[in-house]
Amino acid sequence: MTLPILLVREQWQEFEDAWTQVIDTEGPIDELLVALRLAGEKKRISRCLSRAREHALALEAADRPADAARILGAAVVAGAQVTEVGTPLRRCAAAAWGKESWWEKFGELTGLTDENRDLRQAWSDFSTLLVLQKGQLIFHGGGWGPGEVTDVFEDDLELGIRFWNGRTDRFPMKAAIDIFDPLPETDLRAMHYRDSAELGKRLKKEHLEILRTVVERHHGRAGAVAIRTALMQVGIEGSAWTAWWRKARKLAENSEWFDVTGSPAKANVQLLLEAKDPIEALRKQLRQSNDLADMHGRVRDLFVSTANVEESVQQVALETLEEAALGDHEPIPQRLAAWLFLFERRDAAPEALKTIYDELRDAEVPSDPSVAPAFWALVQQLTGAKDQERAMRLLPEIYGELWLDEAAIHLQHAPPGMVRPLIEAMRKGKRTDDLIEHYAGLLARPLRAPALFVTLAKLLEDGKLDDSRFPTPVQRAQALLTLAHHLFQNRRGNTQTARVHTRLVEALAGKEPLLRTLLKDVDIAGMRSLQVQIQRGVDDTIDHVITDIALDLDRHFFASDDKPFWESDTIWTTRAGLERRSKELRELREVKIPENQDAIGRAASYGDLSENAEWEAAMEEMRNLTSRAMSIEEELRLADLIENAVLREDTACPGTTVRYRELGTAEEKEIQILGPWDEQSEGPEVVSYRAPLAAGMLGMQPGEKGTVKLPAGEIEVEVLQVGLSAIH
Repeated sequence: MTLPILLVREQWQEFEDAWTQVIDTEGPIDELLVALRLAGEKKRISRCLSRAREHALALEAADRPADAARILGAAVVAGAQVTEVGTPLRRCAAAAWGKESWWEKFGELTGLTDENRDLRQAWSDFSTLLVLQKGQLIFHGGGWGPGEVTDVFEDDLELGIRFWNGRTDRFPMKAAIDIFDPLPETDLRAMHYRDSAELGKRLKKEHLEILRTVVERHHGRAGAVAIRTALMQVGIEGSAWTAWWRKARKLAENSEWFDVTGSPAKANVQLLLEAKDPIEALRKQLRQSNDLADMHGRVRDLFVSTANVEESVQQVALETLEEAALGDHEPIPQRLAAWLFLFERRDAAPEALKTIYDELRDAEVPSDPSVAPAFWALVQQLTGAKDQERAMRLLPEIYGELWLDEAAIHLQHAPPGMVRPLIEAMRKGKRTDDLIEHYAGLLARPLRAPALFVTLAKLLEDGKLDDSRFPTPVQRAQALLTLAHHLFQNRRGNTQTARVHTRLVEALAGKEPLLRTLLKDVDIAGMRSLQVQIQRGVDDTIDHVITDIALDLDRHFFASDDKPFWESDTIWTTRAGLERRSKELRELREVKIPENQDAIGRAASYGDLSENAEWEAAMEEMRNLTSRAMSIEEELRLADLIENAVLREDTACPGTTVRYRELGTAEEKEIQILGPWDEQSEGPEVVSYRAPLAAGMLGMQPGEKGTVKLPAGEIEVEVLQVGLSAIH
C-alpha cells in the first residue's frame, strides 16, 4: 500500500509522484481512498484537495464518474469544504448511479440530496451502503462477530445477514450503516469466515504474509498489541499466540521488507517501501540490543530459527557479537556465554577466551571439597542450560587428556546443564565406579548437587545396585524425598531449580515411578516414616504415589488403630455412588469442558476482549469447571467402597441401617447411613455419614442415648436397632 504509507510518513514529494502515476496510468483508486482518509485523520486534507479535484475531473472525462465521486466523497469526509467539492460530487454520483432502481431511496435514506447541507455524513452513509451488497462480509463489533450480506431488500430498505455461527437476521439499512464494519477480503476476519481451515494452514506456514496483512490494515505500522488483537479475533491466543508471534517477529527482524523495533512485548513493526541492506540492518539491530545477553539471544535465534539466512549475514552477526563481548563493562557470565556460542559456531575458541585458560588451569584448588575450584565456579555463573552444556568444550582445552579425571573429581560442582553430557562422557570412558561413588556421597548429602543427584538416581536405581555399598532402598527413597521437599519449597523464581524439580517428580512418580522400585519391599514402619516426611510438603504427584503405595500395603493404612475406620481421610461410598461420581467427572472432562472451550473460541471472535462480556463469562465458567474436575479427581483418589469395610457389630457406621427415636416423642425413624455420593433407591431414607444427623450417631449402639447437633439445633436421640443396609 504505497500511497497510504507515503502519506503516513509525510513523504510528500514521493506521495505526489505516486499519485501522478495513478492519474497518468488511469489506475485503480483503492489505495488513494485509504490515503485520503488518513489525510483527514492527520488534518492534512488541504494539501491533497487540489490534486483530488484534478483527479476527479480526469476520471469524469474518462467516463469513470463512480471513481470520481468516490475521490471527492473521500475528500469531503476527510474535511474538505463542501462548497469546494459538493457540486461536482453530486453531479458525479448522479451520473454513476442515477439510473439505478435504488438511487432515490438510498439518497433519501442517507441524505445525499440537493437540499441536505451535511454532505459529509450523507456521503459517509451512502458510500457504506454501496459496499453493503450481497456477498459483502461485515463485522459486528457489539458481539455478533463476522457475517455476510445474503440479501438486499431495496423496497424495505433492509439487509439480510448470516453470521459466522449460522444465525440469520434482517436489519434496517440505516441501522446497518451504524453497527456494521465492511470487511475487505484481505482482512483476517474475512479469511476466517470464508475458510477457517485454510487460514489455519496459512497461519502455521505463512507468518510473514499474515503479519504483512495485519500491518497493512494499520497503514504500514502496527504495535504488538494491535497485532495480537488481530490474531485473537481469529482464535490465536494464549500459548498459540506466543509461539506464532515469536516466529513471526524473528522472521520480520531478518526480512528486508520489515523494520522491527522495541522489545517483544512492546515491539513496533513497520513495512518498508524499499528493501533494506540485510547486513547493515542486522548490524544496526544488534547494536541496539539492551545488553550483551539480548544481543546473544538475537544472534542465536538467527542461527536456530532461520535456516535460509545467507552465510555472509551470519558471519556479520558473529563478528558483531564477538566485538561486543570484548567490552570489560559486560558481566563475565554474559561474555563467557557469548564466547562459548562463538566457539560452537566456528569450532575454534575466540582469542579472548583462550587468554583465561592458563589462569583457570593453574588456579589453586580449595582445601575444602565443598568449595568449587576456579573453572567450576566460573561455569556455575552461566545461567542458561545450553550455555552450561557448551562449557563442556572447555575441559579438553584447559586440562588436555586428563580432562575426564578433572570431571570425575569435581562432578558435584558441575552446573545442571553440564551434568548429563558429563555423565555420558564418563560412562563412555568406563568411569562408572566414579559415578557410583558420587551417588553414595549424595545419598548422605542430597541437597549438595540436586541436578547430579537426580540424574544419577535415574541412571543407577534400576534394581541392580549392590545394597551392601549403599543405604537401604527405603533410606535412599528418604534421601530423594528430602531433595523433593527442598526443591518444592524453592522452585518458584528459580528456573534451574524448577527444571530439576520437574525432572525429579518425573523420576519418582512418572510413567515408571522410581518410588515403586525403591519401596517394593517396604514395611508398615518404613511407610509411616515416609508418610511423616512428605507431610512437610512435596509435589502432589509424589504425594499420590506414596499414598497409593501405602494403600497397596494396607488398605486401611491411614486409619489410626484407635480410631473408627470412618474417621480416616478415606471417602466411603457404595459402588453405585462411586460410579455416579466417576460419571460426573467424565461428563465434565468429555462434554462440559470441551463445550466451554468452543464457547471461549466463539467469544474471542467477537472482538476487543477488554469489553467482551461473553468472553469473560466463558473464561469464568472454564475456571469453575476445571476447579470442579480437579476437586472430584482428588475425592476419587481418596475413595473406598463401604462394601470393603469391616463393620463393627451393632454399631452405627457407614453401611448400616439405624432405627432411632427422638427423646420426648414416641415416633420411631429409620435411616440408611451411606456415603456422600449415594442417592435414594429403596428402603429407608439415605443419609450421608458426613451429614449432621448420621455423623451424630456414628459409633452408637442399640440402647445408647446421645446428643446430635443439627443446623436447627441440638436433639437428644436413642438408638433402638442397628442392622446392615441393603448393600450388604
